[in-house]
Amino acid sequence: MKVLLVTNMYPTPETPYYGIFVKEQMEAICKVHKEVSYTVFFIDGRKSQKEYLKSIFAIHKLINKNEFDLIHVHYGLSGLFLLKKLKKNIPVVITLHGGDIQIEQGKKIQVFLTKLILKKADWTITLNNKMDTIVKQYMPFTKIIPCSVDINTFTPAEKRTIENTKRIIFPSDRSRVVKNYPLFKNVVEILKSKYKIQCSTVEIKNMSRSEVSTLYSTSDLMIMTSISEGSPQVIKEAMACNLPVVSTNVGDVANLLKGVKNSAVSKSMDADMLAELAYQALNNKIEGIDGRDKIKQMKLDDDSIGESLFDIYNRLIPPSQAVKNNKSL
Repeated sequence: MKVLLVTNMYPTPETPYYGIFVKEQMEAICKVHKEVSYTVFFIDGRKSQKEYLKSIFAIHKLINKNEFDLIHVHYGLSGLFLLKKLKKNIPVVITLHGGDIQIEQGKKIQVFLTKLILKKADWTITLNNKMDTIVKQYMPFTKIIPCSVDINTFTPAEKRTIENTKRIIFPSDRSRVVKNYPLFKNVVEILKSKYKIQCSTVEIKNMSRSEVSTLYSTSDLMIMTSISEGSPQVIKEAMACNLPVVSTNVGDVANLLKGVKNSAVSKSMDADMLAELAYQALNNKIEGIDGRDKIKQMKLDDDSIGESLFDIYNRLIPPSQAVKNNKSL
């Protein structure tokens, strides 16, 4: 089974952790199912939006020169090439990631184009119920499969150091508007003034994976104040490290954190409510199971998510085609 992976998120020598979860997802499939191989077409939209336009003809050329059984697109705009009719009849899977279909992130043109692109796909993978409801208006075949987390890289510290000053993580670059740093700042100020909690803060920016994992395992709390999310990797990574999380109700976070020890989701984007939940979390007042155990219960590890994806691949590739390609391997 030969898969063409088209994505705007993938590791490069300059940014080895950018979109690493996409790479690990495919590697998890190939590890268990030796008959699967894949070719990557990376669209680096960070350079320029023109890269998406340039990719249209390059991807068509690649498809015409090779025999692919399936195309898997990550992120709606990466599928722009589908608006130009393919010369070959190849099933297409699209995984959406949030901003490509959720209008709250302000990407109106991208959302418009994604809706057109969805009509050219055979199956769409979404990350949460809200996204799935939107997508079903444009195509019937969908499945919620959140991106997996590498539980071998993100592991709890053997013993967390207890200090008077609490370290609180802002799970992104504060300059990203959708992450809503001003709300995070207000919450921390309330923790200091109203609850008399000594705390320091750190943002996840320009860190290696090992540095992020160490940060999770040596911190006391993550506070997510985002306006919109899909299925945020930082939440799953924090859970895998048993780091308590308090968050706004975005994406699938409520489902992820339900029943998790010292973790909670606010009913509103209110700083006082988030601060109250953060105070409870920091004082061990919220009962539940460890975040890592919840990740395992939900089967959000690489291998489990890989199996869910492989099942969709098998549904889309005709048995006769699969037999033919297996013989050619």
